[in-house]
Amino acid sequence: TIDKYGHLELADGGTLFLDEVGDIPLNMQVKLLRALEGGGFTPLGGTEIKFPNVRIISATNKNLIERIKTGFMRQDFYYRINIIPIQLPPLRNRRGDIRSLLDHFLEKYDPDAKVTLPSEVRKFLLNYYWPGNVREMQNTVQRITTLGKFEFLGEIPEYYNTMNEPGRVLDYYEHESSLTAMVEKAEKQIILVSLESNNWHQGKSSASLQIDRKTLYRKMKQHNIERPPA
Repeated sequence: TIDKYGHLELADGGTLFLDEVGDIPLNMQVKLLRALEGGGFTPLGGTEIKFPNVRIISATNKNLIERIKTGFMRQDFYYRINIIPIQLPPLRNRRGDIRSLLDHFLEKYDPDAKVTLPSEVRKFLLNYYWPGNVREMQNTVQRITTLGKFEFLGEIPEYYNTMNEPGRVLDYYEHESSLTAMVEKAEKQIILVSLESNNWHQGKSSASLQIDRKTLYRKMKQHNIERPPA
């Protein structure tokens, strides 16, 4: 048989990246905590305790304090990994990064530039507010370059339908019956973008939209806009 080394053992002398650390099961948190505090670990099927020298970098989009309160994260594990916290703003608040990331992923998934990105689609991608952040952009570009289509798995879009007919962009409002319906649809989208950009802070959103908070609250009710669950 061939021994298979685990992540901790492979990372000995280097760095181990723990993604989505907020979703690690409680029993695994106990084992990781022991290893991180110098107690080592025993490989599956082995008897020898290993003591790896590993730098841990972890990431999450969850509120870890809330995870502790709801019993999904151990407090001692949280304090062990929360040594030098770095808060990374969402992509919608780093508009200057969007163009560079878009060009990077296009080059990565289409190095020979076989897919032509219509200017209308590129403009949409640059102005979209990316609620799924970098991961959503990466997956979107991969779909475009793989399928030759512009499509989203989430809400937004019909703004522009695909590259099935090169250079053609479908009217976002083509299914609306009246000017009033078009205006309401546009207003709802503008409010959603403002709330997302301001992390759903109604005071900041109303200020950016230059309306008072009562008006914003009324319009949110009118358009059935609710903050998504964390």
